[in-house]
Amino acid sequence: MRTAMHKNLLLAILTAAGSAICWWPVTMMPSLDLPPWSPLIVVALSTAISAILSRGLWLRFLLASSAGTLAGLLGSAVIWPSTDPIAASYLGLAILFAVAATAVVSLVAGLTVRKLIVLNLSFLRLLRIAFGLCLVIGPITVAVTPALVARRVAQNDQLAEQRFTALKRAAELAAAQNGGPDRICEGPSLRQHYSGPSFSETDWGFIKGNYVRQDGYVFGIWCHQQGGYMIDVRPFRGREDGTRNFCTDESGHIGCGSGWVPFREACTPC
Repeated sequence: MRTAMHKNLLLAILTAAGSAICWWPVTMMPSLDLPPWSPLIVVALSTAISAILSRGLWLRFLLASSAGTLAGLLGSAVIWPSTDPIAASYLGLAILFAVAATAVVSLVAGLTVRKLIVLNLSFLRLLRIAFGLCLVIGPITVAVTPALVARRVAQNDQLAEQRFTALKRAAELAAAQNGGPDRICEGPSLRQHYSGPSFSETDWGFIKGNYVRQDGYVFGIWCHQQGGYMIDVRPFRGREDGTRNFCTDESGHIGCGSGWVPFREACTPC
């Protein structure tokens, strides 16, 4: 009897720990941009397996997973505080919503398996392995995230440079074809001369006078800038998406950003 109580207590502690850490890959910064609901899969599996291994004591694991989620999200907010003041103002509501979602998912999982008794030793062994995987998937994902983010950023930087170079060349050719640098946006010539990584149909419709997003960077073209134009390229979320800034105008010089000068936006030197 005492052994069973110790076993169930250990299961509850491990369920809480797994529920806490499985949220970190979603909330850490920078992250892999995993779906925000993905931790609920781990929560449901760990709660269901714990309920089976404990012979139907599902309620304590509902409480354990909910408490673990609360602790994990509060810990994440301390370790990786949000730099967005708007997002930070909604942090409390987001945590309450996540805890409520955890409770609902755990309730459904617990009620589904509450009467299931497994006696087959091989199947019990598989359940323990699956439970172990639920516990380690969070820490493993947290551990590999920095390397994967660095790889993503390097790829984004490379694609952004290729798109910027192709846009710069296309603008120069369009200016020559249309009769001046302030007329590069007239007609389809800019798109026709572009030969870099692709933009979507929607992007080409909005890129003139707006920013469009591709592979972690935003790209914008401003025409009729006091007899010229400006092309501005920057990471969408700062260093989480990229490390470069590109800008050029009708002078052909390359800058590292844009700023306001009398009567127009212009590139700023690196």
